[in-house]
Amino acid sequence: MTAFHYGYGHPLQATPTRWEWLPRYPLCKTARPLAILLLTSEVPPYFRGGLGRHVDRLARYLISRGHLVHVLSPYPADDALPYPVSSLDLFMQSLPHNPEHQTIVHVHDTGLWHQGKILANALHSPLLITWHTLYASWAHHLSLIPEAQTAAFERMVLGACRHHIWVSQFLLTEARALYQYHSQYTHDWVIGSGVSFPQIDVSGAVKGFPDLLYFGRLEPEKGIDWIFTALSGLISRNRHFQAVLCGTGSMQEQIRSLIQMEGWTNNVYAPGLVGDGELARYLSTASLAVLPSRFEPFGLTALESMASGMATIVGPAAGYREFAQPGLNCFQARDPIELTDMVQYLLSHADRRRELGHAGAQLSSEWNWHQIGQKIEDVYYRILATEDPVATCEDKL
Repeated sequence: MTAFHYGYGHPLQATPTRWEWLPRYPLCKTARPLAILLLTSEVPPYFRGGLGRHVDRLARYLISRGHLVHVLSPYPADDALPYPVSSLDLFMQSLPHNPEHQTIVHVHDTGLWHQGKILANALHSPLLITWHTLYASWAHHLSLIPEAQTAAFERMVLGACRHHIWVSQFLLTEARALYQYHSQYTHDWVIGSGVSFPQIDVSGAVKGFPDLLYFGRLEPEKGIDWIFTALSGLISRNRHFQAVLCGTGSMQEQIRSLIQMEGWTNNVYAPGLVGDGELARYLSTASLAVLPSRFEPFGLTALESMASGMATIVGPAAGYREFAQPGLNCFQARDPIELTDMVQYLLSHADRRRELGHAGAQLSSEWNWHQIGQKIEDVYYRILATEDPVATCEDKL
């Protein structure tokens, strides 16, 4: 087997794939609309993974509630989006002096922290950050030495911001352990991401294809090497075995080369990034999903897979604990050999696949965007009700 290299993500890429999901919420508008600025480096068509999907879904939910939403990004956006997206730099050059609505500045990428602080101070607005990941945690769980400058920046943001949303209790615990982060002077909420599925026609789709589905970023921490170890045994036992590996990342070309080298072009399909509709078809027809991450701050792909009713095998990543109950609504593999055995077992036990899928589907009621959006919206109102906006944005360093 060819060795896999490690790297922290990959440059953002534009993709022609559109996100087709539309919210289906009750048309109940808020009596107190807010102006909400969402700062993100990931917005269609530029994104790496769950952060971009999270911001897109949050923006759609907030608009459906009657809020004035403006997404600010360093990258140009898809012109078909239902919410306005502006260049972050240009927006900062033409700030409104007297906003008509109470404003929240919500940063979703630590790299945009400084711009968010400038906006919050200029608009006399509260500043909130959602932690979708921690670089130091990523390095720790991959046994890497974190870059001192990046770790120092994360520590600075933790100390400078008073309002934090964490996508998992695991991530908040990591901040306390790795940075000695304490909450006596801050407000912390743990709110994960949500699931959403487009309404599609699967009448013409092939049931049972593929046998194994992976979707997500193609990065080492996602356990791609475990999947290839499993595939080696699975394909050798069944020459008709079919796997689909959806996504992009730093390992994409390496994966395609391995498929060619192993002679698996008839067994393994790596289509790159797929849209919501195509992914929903795979989730409706595949036998099982395998998402064996070593590190996940939350694990949105596993949540989506399980909530869709798909029998799912996850890896040892601690972020899954927010919703995964191994043995009840998923299987959890601790190494590639155990992963291979679990895949073989589930493929030969349709009843057990249905049991896992049915249990996983129950997650859709708790983790849909109506529920997640309401929790985040409530945080906005609580911050405005309890905090002095000017004091909130002061630089405490």
